[in-house]
Amino acid sequence: MGSVRGRPRCGEQRRLGGFLAATLLAVPLSVAADPAAAARVSDDRAVHSKRKPAKPETGPILAVISLAKQRIWIYGSDGLIAQSAVSTGVPGHRTPTGVFSVIQKNRFHRSNIYSNAPMPYMQRITWSGVALHAGIVPGHPASHGCIRLPNQFAAELWGMTRIGARVVIAPDEASVFDVEHSRLPVPLLAPVPWEQEDPREKATTEADPSERPDADVVGIALKEATKETSPPAPRLLNPLERAKAIKARAIADAAAKAKAAKVAVATSALKAAEASKAIAALREAHLALAAARGKHDAATRAVDKATAPEAVERAKDLLAAIESKVADAEKAADEARALEAAKTPEAIAAAKAAWEAEKASTVAAAALKAAERETQPISILVSKKTARVYVRQAWTPVHEAPVEFKDPGMPIGTHAFVAVSPEANGKALRWLSASLPPSAPASASAWQQQARAQQRPVAESAAPSNYPWETAATVLARFELPEDTRRFIEERLWTGASLIVSDEGISNETGTYTDFIVLTR
Repeated sequence: MGSVRGRPRCGEQRRLGGFLAATLLAVPLSVAADPAAAARVSDDRAVHSKRKPAKPETGPILAVISLAKQRIWIYGSDGLIAQSAVSTGVPGHRTPTGVFSVIQKNRFHRSNIYSNAPMPYMQRITWSGVALHAGIVPGHPASHGCIRLPNQFAAELWGMTRIGARVVIAPDEASVFDVEHSRLPVPLLAPVPWEQEDPREKATTEADPSERPDADVVGIALKEATKETSPPAPRLLNPLERAKAIKARAIADAAAKAKAAKVAVATSALKAAEASKAIAALREAHLALAAARGKHDAATRAVDKATAPEAVERAKDLLAAIESKVADAEKAADEARALEAAKTPEAIAAAKAAWEAEKASTVAAAALKAAERETQPISILVSKKTARVYVRQAWTPVHEAPVEFKDPGMPIGTHAFVAVSPEANGKALRWLSASLPPSAPASASAWQQQARAQQRPVAESAAPSNYPWETAATVLARFELPEDTRRFIEERLWTGASLIVSDEGISNETGTYTDFIVLTR
């Protein structure tokens, strides 16, 4: 089963009670100790202008924004890292709610929609124009849909985030908790592929079947031969370490294949030039031989036509000289033919080798690209709307499968989970979660169907407002992932990974160079 370890909720300082608690959470000690500064605690801009910049967070973070409270909270592996007032969109230019991620960062951005307006420390979360950036924060909604931040906080947040950082925008507030649940995916610790093979098994399977002795004899022989020299157990690596090792090998392989292709192409060009030269020489030798034979035929006719002894002698001498030239031309043609016969197959073989080397280089480059992608965190979306699970990595769809939901007629809301740090020596991950309510209440018929399925009187469930919406700790029990999908995820799961479980499907904002975007309004 699952449990939720409490973390400060959005606006938690208000519920802790007392002005002093709020001051200690919102400002540094040096400011809180000053009564004059404490009197100005309601002015967020004054607070942010006086406090020192927060230490940049090096690990994954979760940013939560409340439209109703006009605030942002930043959570990481140490819990609540920072918070600030914000200013979001006004009616007609509303800020969308849902689950987003940082897809672009630009320190000195200018709007390409609103008159080249400056947007310092811009962090884009949709390509349709929604971003976090420094701007005027008057204490109420005032933007055209973006999330304005006080300048110093915007600069601090810039240092905390990486591309892909998760951002949740809630209409009211979204509680953030540590979540432990048996159904949360866990990383698979495994060796790299080339360390998984047992050399003894490989040696046995590669033996000639006709020469393979009895299996029992083989087993005894192997046992005796490897009693003292058994190879050490392969190292178990977490998915990121394994991906980095595979990437390092892919880099070396791609470099070697690219170098081999370059050499093969150069060799092919050289062999092609040699073959072309040999073909040209053979053509010239054939022409020379044909010319010599033509002269030989003319000289033979001259001998036949000659009548005077002197003329006959001259014609015979000329014929003899021409016959010598014909013999030389025939020898040259034979040599050119032999050379061409050797060089042309060499050129063809070199061209084939170059093509194969270039193909191998292309395959190795693609493998490197895939290996590079697999060092990036994965994102998982489980959609009740489509009854499917989707996996993306480095903006690219990498897996998709059907999912079975329990009580599919009942809403679940939208729940975002972010893996922020490893636990149990890498055998588990620590997850933060933020939950948003369903976009619309369930229909009466759905409630009645649910009541009947649970064998309860319909009247007890007639009012949707009385139904407890799913929490981050309970929603994981509402669906079952296919075993191959779970395995696929576990082989790639590490910190920075995110899981979204939602009533909604993939938003049309999701596309090239984006992670999953789920809109709830």
